Amino acid sequence: MCGHQHSCHQNCGGCSASLSRRRFLGRAAAGAGLIGGLASCSHAHAEEKTKPRVGVVFASKPVNVGDEVWPYPGYEREPRIREVLDALRKGCPDIEFVSYWSEDPEDRRRYEAEIKDVDGILLHVMTLHWEFKGSMAQMAGFGKPMIVSDEFLGGSGVFLTGLPALLDTGKVAAVSTTRLADLVTVARCFTKAKEVDQQAFAKMAMHEYRKTFATSGEMNTLDDPIDIPPISEVVDALRKKQFLVIGAGTKAIEVDVLGTKAIYRGFEELDAYYQEIDPEAVEEKADSWIARAEKVVEPERKPITEAARVALAIRKLLAKHDTDTITMNCLGGFNQGKLPAYPCLGFTDLLDEGGHGVCEAQPDDTLSMYIARLLTGRSGFVSDPVLDTSKNQIIYAHCMAPTKMLGTDTEGSRFKIRSLHNRDPRGACVQSFMPDGYMTTTFRTDYRRKTLILHRAKAVGNLDSERGCRSQLVGEVDGDIERLMRHWYAWHRVTVYGDIKEPLVELADALGLKVIEEA
Repeated sequence: MCGHQHSCHQNCGGCSASLSRRRFLGRAAAGAGLIGGLASCSHAHAEEKTKPRVGVVFASKPVNVGDEVWPYPGYEREPRIREVLDALRKGCPDIEFVSYWSEDPEDRRRYEAEIKDVDGILLHVMTLHWEFKGSMAQMAGFGKPMIVSDEFLGGSGVFLTGLPALLDTGKVAAVSTTRLADLVTVARCFTKAKEVDQQAFAKMAMHEYRKTFATSGEMNTLDDPIDIPPISEVVDALRKKQFLVIGAGTKAIEVDVLGTKAIYRGFEELDAYYQEIDPEAVEEKADSWIARAEKVVEPERKPITEAARVALAIRKLLAKHDTDTITMNCLGGFNQGKLPAYPCLGFTDLLDEGGHGVCEAQPDDTLSMYIARLLTGRSGFVSDPVLDTSKNQIIYAHCMAPTKMLGTDTEGSRFKIRSLHNRDPRGACVQSFMPDGYMTTTFRTDYRRKTLILHRAKAVGNLDSERGCRSQLVGEVDGDIERLMRHWYAWHRVTVYGDIKEPLVELADALGLKVIEEA
């Protein structure tokens, strides 16, 4: 954990100390040293001592097959670290950048001592390891001018969810872009690191960052009329709704979620149904998925058939509880051996048919998906969003997605069957290529905070990146993209096709929720 567990060491051209592979990328990685110490080498040039010294902290850990971590298993950090450092040093010749990357848990005290010798900190969040949120907060507490930046479809969840509290204090600047030149532009503000305090630096850096933003284009979207029902009917439907939450705890309890009933259960009931599924029905379901897919990329047949068996068992469980809506601790249940296969393919079927299969045992996501259906007759798409200010875009990424975003009676989008983001060969999901040209509304309720957060974006295509989750809808943000960085106390959002801002605001008022327009 950067700032908690890592250490920093000297490694400039003339240093002769022996360096372990665990702590350093190696001398061969960068002639004069890819990893520089936060304490200056004794033979540094005199003129360099007058430059502001900035510690570049690369928050990253290895990503192995099966890890529920972005960007992807086997991600090679060294080339990217080298690229970032090279761009900073070439683009900011009046600043001395010393880099820090180590995974040694013994050296926290040494790092905290050495960080006092730098004039500024640039924390680049590279991989999705949640402990780095603590590192962000800790380093902001050092009182140094500070920039936090996101490795696109890499550390994005940590970056977004760790930022709001820091941005509220005015102590850090934040950069989320696919264009490395933008980070260099903001980093040039470190030339003033010795002259200004944290807050003044953050204000100056954000001012320079905004100059790099893409301008928002015209929101000319395809005609898409939606017949919105009376809000009183929506509220009434919510009060009659119940849904299952599987695998989030062991107690069988019921929870009121803004009028709906969340029924919590373990995996035992599902497993009982799994054991009795007809093998012929399993093969038929697997065949239907394969036949409809544009291509089966990574998965062999077995994970698809296992997913089919789980999907059929889920249908029986839903029938028992008289509901068409379920959310499940899918990742945890599978990793603990309590769930025999990932439910993603079966959840896609539910969404396309008018029901709801929702990832990660999330009541608020599930409620938001049901609200999207009630208002539009369409499925929502739960995602982990990522921001790219260089294009004024937001990418909604997840490994479980519908193919019929425009309604159950539509033909649906093309899709491929893929492994999940963790590249586990036992998993299978759809990579859905959703339609573009439409206005979308993205929102999420929070029943504990009594809030509803929303923004709008024009669907402009689908990213097909090996980083992050498999389905990646791209939206052009309608509004101020910087504001989006200030509201991610929870990473997930639900995107639905159609402009439903006004009915959502009306519904929030009826439910007693505070509305936060986040863009």
